[in-house]
Amino acid sequence: MTFKGFINTNRLRFFFITILSVLSGISGILAGYIQMYWLTYIKENNWTEVVITTGLMALCWFFAQSVIYFVQYLNNIQEEEYFKKLRDQIAKHYFEDKKFHKVSDFQNRLTNDFEIVKNNFFEWYVIVPFYGSMLVASLIALISIHWSIFVLSVVIDIVSYFLPKLIDKKLEKATVKVSERNNEYLNTLSSWFSGLNELRRYFAGAKLLEVQTSSAKKLEKANVNQVVQQQLLTILNGVGELLSTIVLLGATGILVEHKVIIFGAILSVQNFANNVSFGMQTTIQGLTMMRSTKPLMAKISKDVKSISTQKSTAVEVPYTIETHNLALNFPNGETLRYPDLKINQGEKILLTGDSGSGKTTLFKLLLGLVEPSEGKIKFKNKNNDDIKPDFSKICYIPQEPNLFPGTIKQNITMFNNKLDNKVKKVVEEVRLDSDIKKFKNDVNTELDLNKLNISGGQRQKIVLARAKIHDSKIILIDEGTSAIDQKGTLNILKNLLQTEATIVFIAHNFNKNMRDLFDREINL
Repeated sequence: MTFKGFINTNRLRFFFITILSVLSGISGILAGYIQMYWLTYIKENNWTEVVITTGLMALCWFFAQSVIYFVQYLNNIQEEEYFKKLRDQIAKHYFEDKKFHKVSDFQNRLTNDFEIVKNNFFEWYVIVPFYGSMLVASLIALISIHWSIFVLSVVIDIVSYFLPKLIDKKLEKATVKVSERNNEYLNTLSSWFSGLNELRRYFAGAKLLEVQTSSAKKLEKANVNQVVQQQLLTILNGVGELLSTIVLLGATGILVEHKVIIFGAILSVQNFANNVSFGMQTTIQGLTMMRSTKPLMAKISKDVKSISTQKSTAVEVPYTIETHNLALNFPNGETLRYPDLKINQGEKILLTGDSGSGKTTLFKLLLGLVEPSEGKIKFKNKNNDDIKPDFSKICYIPQEPNLFPGTIKQNITMFNNKLDNKVKKVVEEVRLDSDIKKFKNDVNTELDLNKLNISGGQRQKIVLARAKIHDSKIILIDEGTSAIDQKGTLNILKNLLQTEATIVFIAHNFNKNMRDLFDREINL
């Protein structure tokens, strides 16, 4: 996320946003400059000139006020188009980087972080050139009235510029902290509210409220701290404005008294001085707010970068998978260690072990979802050479199958219409055909992910069918039939294990008939 990217979204529109913002600011100052003569003409009873200057003032004020709203409208369009592009790029990045991402992290990045940048950077872009042009035009107006007024304004502006620097870094840190605390809050909600029914069952609502309140307080504190820093910035700007009013008003009165400048200047100079002061303070505030978002924008930029596909590095389906001295350290100080394993092509392996022995974690290590603390995982071809694995041919079926909004058929084919003609066969192979007949629209039945119009066993059969239809060469199944009765599991296993695919199956409580279907058993 960069300012350059914002510009490139639509260069012509950006040009109009900038030019019209500047013209709007200048038009407001021009109206004030005309007012100086308007007051003088009234004092001299020159009514013809009064009428002319009145019309010119009204025209300038109307242009200044109406155009700035149009500019804000154009800027909003520019923002939304740029954000749409960035959201697409971030989604693509998260999809292609093959790393594990929490849903709450993704939500925070695309909602809260974008909102912070929008309010503290891009919304200020319209304001900065508007008030910046007012500042420059006011200084030109002041120097045209008298050089001493101009010099005083410049001195005051220099002082005003350095005052906000006192809290520049603090405001930057406060902005980043809001993003971090909001991310923590979303993580808390995701972790606890996903098990809301379980908490109700065991009357653990007090704990839910405790952790939610604790996380909410941290977010509140971060927001309050950001507001405090913003208020301090406003106060420092007010000090500069007060200094400008006192010094310039006194100097103007002296010059009018000595007839060095015309009578109308006594009001106009004050207006120009206020515009210089307010223009300077607002411009500085805007630039400070924009700078405060730079660290957050840099973080977003990392998630926007496209993942370079290394076409020169060929990927292959592993012939063997080996682990050597594999271990994973946990934050609580415990270490999970694995024996050296070798999984050969076409093997059907039953992976067993006590709860907590690391069966599911082993799958995540093999898939690269978790980085090992020690040891290595080697993927090799027939010649025993190390290769880069083709993960598209490695299917992972987790304990809780992932289904998506769409039909049963689409969840099996994963939205690949070219596989539609194979659906009937795989449905029969995983014994899903008898379940399908119960649905009015057969495989075209829409899945309701909120109310779950299918059973746990049917969910597992859909995902098993997904693995078969995509011709996965290696299938890692984590309790993939736990919701299916033993007879159904046995039938599915007999069919599944007849394929040429390498299969590693995590299971508990398998009977002897089921165990005998596998080539060997690895017990952790």
